[in-house]
Amino acid sequence: MDTRLKRALILCLLAASGSASAQLPAAGSAAAIGCDTPVYQLDPDGLARARQALDAARAAPGPHDLALAAAQADLAFATARQSGPLPQRDANRKAALDLAERAQAIWNAAPPSAALGQDILRRGRTARNAAHCPLALNLLESALAVADKAGGAGDPLALSVARELMLLATAMGDDPTVTMLAPRLLAALDADPAPLDGANYQAYLAAADHYYRSEDHERAEALVNGLIDKAKASGADPAKLRRLEFERASIYYAQGRYKEAEALAALADRPRARPDGLRADMKRVEEEMAGQVRSGRLQAALATGEAQLARLEAGRAASAAALQAAEAEWEAAKKEGKRDALAAARTRYATERRDGIVWQYGLANMESYVGEVQHALGRFELALPLYEKALEHYPAAGGANVYDIERVRGDLALVCRARGEKARALALQQQVKATLLPLLGAQHPDVREAEAQIAQLGNAALEPAPAPLAPAKRKK
Repeated sequence: MDTRLKRALILCLLAASGSASAQLPAAGSAAAIGCDTPVYQLDPDGLARARQALDAARAAPGPHDLALAAAQADLAFATARQSGPLPQRDANRKAALDLAERAQAIWNAAPPSAALGQDILRRGRTARNAAHCPLALNLLESALAVADKAGGAGDPLALSVARELMLLATAMGDDPTVTMLAPRLLAALDADPAPLDGANYQAYLAAADHYYRSEDHERAEALVNGLIDKAKASGADPAKLRRLEFERASIYYAQGRYKEAEALAALADRPRARPDGLRADMKRVEEEMAGQVRSGRLQAALATGEAQLARLEAGRAASAAALQAAEAEWEAAKKEGKRDALAAARTRYATERRDGIVWQYGLANMESYVGEVQHALGRFELALPLYEKALEHYPAAGGANVYDIERVRGDLALVCRARGEKARALALQQQVKATLLPLLGAQHPDVREAEAQIAQLGNAALEPAPAPLAPAKRKK
């Protein structure tokens, strides 16, 4: 089982995920922005008041038409959040964006000022906090344009808007906006006076993740190195520094700098996940099983693993029930429309959802561990469903490490080969190679192992191949 810890040296950089990290995402981070669950409220009186205010502003638009722009923005938000059937909500969203674009045209033509930029930023935050992300994006873009004109790209207000816009664009999957903002954040990091915490920290990580996914590893490394320097200078907690070292190790690994990556990974613990008690318990059981395997006590390792599986299944079921209750509470709060109750319910739902991912990830890991022991015992018919369950249970979004998943897929291929299912084994190994080759390069041991298996399976029709070595018997 400790083979997993050696081979899974790369952690994927986070963007909203809710993957395990050294700290919970701050309010406003990409992981905390729920663009898929906008808050709606049936409020015809509020909508009527906003329309009346717009009529009044048309009659008296104020200096530079700023009163008119403010009324248009207010009506845009009131329109976007109106509840109703799906077609009506879609029509409301389009109408809201049209109003926001009219306001944007006025703001762009008006004399820029920090006060105006702050006012637009406040409106953008209100829309974002209600998860009306397209409207929030429009408003934050307007705020950034005004702040840039008022104080320049390095102005604290402009930097603040740029960071918040980066998190929102990341949550929305708006790659063009992220691509536009990433160089700006890279250039601003060293001189940014804001503290390296909460949403500020998450915004720079999002920029680094963009470069990492774009295979621009030099810029990704520059951002992560800058974050490490600022974290050390500010006396950041060790958990944050460990997390950043893992980020740097992942970049080194992607560049083929394996020795440097392994040296960093050896110095750092894997970032802590919620709940901490589960992480500690999993680590204890993993070490116990690894010791039992190394000493040849496979039956003892099997008993340890199966007992832990039972605990994890019970814990995952309880977590799922808590998540369902939190979701029901959040839905009720959305209908009531009370801000404080809604914020508390949303926080609880986000927490339960993250905890559920940790339980699910732990269950998937333990299923693969027990599968490895059954594999080593030659019980292929028992190992196979455990590997399949592990692949099924790894979280689809957030928390799951692609290297853990592909390791299990490779082990499943070995079992299929030993059972004579050569076509399936070949397809699985090809999938492992297709996933890992662009991430690790052709010379990485895991890629070369997959290629060797593919070559052997390709020639399998010529003569029977010996049964592959079970993972729990591999040299540690």
